[in-house]
Amino acid sequence: MSIQQVEEVEGEETPVPSARAAELARLSPSRAALELAWPGIIEQSVSALGTAIVFAFVGHLGATATAAVGAAGQFLFLLFPVWRSLAIGTIAVVSRRMGEGRPVEAADATRQSLILGGLAGIVFGAGFVIFAAPLLRLLGASDDVVAIGAPFLAVIGATSGTATVALIGTSAMRAAGDTRTPMFLALASVGVAVALAYLLIDVLGIGPMGSAYASSIVWILNMIVVVVLLLRGVAGLSIAGGPWRLTRQTTRTLFAISLPSGLESATFSFGILFLSGLVFRLSTEDVAAHQIIGQIETFSFFPCIGFSAAASALVGQALGMGDPERARRAGWAAAGMALVWATTAGITFLVVPSFLLGIFTISGAVVTAGIGALAVVGIGQPAQALIFALGGALRGAGDTRYPLMVSLVNWFLVRLPLAYVFGFVFGLGLTGIWLGVTIDYFVRAALLAVRFRSGAWAKVRV
Repeated sequence: MSIQQVEEVEGEETPVPSARAAELARLSPSRAALELAWPGIIEQSVSALGTAIVFAFVGHLGATATAAVGAAGQFLFLLFPVWRSLAIGTIAVVSRRMGEGRPVEAADATRQSLILGGLAGIVFGAGFVIFAAPLLRLLGASDDVVAIGAPFLAVIGATSGTATVALIGTSAMRAAGDTRTPMFLALASVGVAVALAYLLIDVLGIGPMGSAYASSIVWILNMIVVVVLLLRGVAGLSIAGGPWRLTRQTTRTLFAISLPSGLESATFSFGILFLSGLVFRLSTEDVAAHQIIGQIETFSFFPCIGFSAAASALVGQALGMGDPERARRAGWAAAGMALVWATTAGITFLVVPSFLLGIFTISGAVVTAGIGALAVVGIGQPAQALIFALGGALRGAGDTRYPLMVSLVNWFLVRLPLAYVFGFVFGLGLTGIWLGVTIDYFVRAALLAVRFRSGAWAKVRV
């Protein structure tokens, strides 16, 4: 059934869900969650692999180039709250409107989200161009690092807005029920980025700036493709034909959902910096082991990101259809599948920690420093799965204030204090720091589970 079709009920026109939302609604919640999650799992994994390959090209240029590119990348990490918050607002509103059978309003919300993302990109981009060198010096970078890192940060900072627009666009696609198109776009983007980086860095000898140019070109191309696809229509969502202007009501709705998510993401960003500060008080081997553990853990939570996105879309669509019970079942189904994956990964971390650490380093001292910490991380992976999936379900319902409060409480009253106590007061070092993190995982998962079980999220107006 087309999204333009309506059914006559007592002489009145009643909107019906989009064809894709209705198709997903006919599946069991578990089947629908898996249908939306697996492309996201592939997308996240391939994107991470592509980033690692490009960074390896830069790594071959020497320590100074690696330090400069890495330092510049730290500042892009601060953009994560902007990207994530606008994307979450888009998913919550678009999924709800598509479930309600109001694709015109979904398209209008998408257009306004794209405008807001573009404006934010311009503001942040200008800041990076103007303050690139001072920002790097703020980190304590040497003159050699600043000489390479400043132009790198200026280029990727100036074009980062296109990445924001593209992310918002693909988030709208996922909200409409299409996770395969973003996956194919990611596959193509990674292929082009790796090829361009190799050509510019190794073949043409441009150096680290080759990575900046490659990323910028791919971001711009990706944004163009995403906008064109949305103009043509994806899963019943088309932004063609409507006005490109901001309205108070839609902007207010988007901000009501996005701002708490932005603050939550900002809390995460600064929390990571504080946690890293604790780790840097330990030995060099501990610091190296900590970085490696972070890389290993991504293999557990990347699939969970896919289930989180699936939960967001399905919960929003179900609420739009006036079916909170299906929304509840979809959230738990996504959490259950994420739990299976993360538990399997966690057991692997527990059983063969030295083997996994040895993949990333030839230093026996680094492996020894990380064994206990990685085993502790393995214990926390089931809780990590619930955090991703149930957090995604709540955000899909537009309930972003509760996760924000949980994040604030957990980071500054649970995770960081416990990491310090176990790491330094009890003298457990890196293992103690990660023990604090793991306990935080379980506390956070419990709080999110209580909230989702309460059903209060179903009453949030979007």
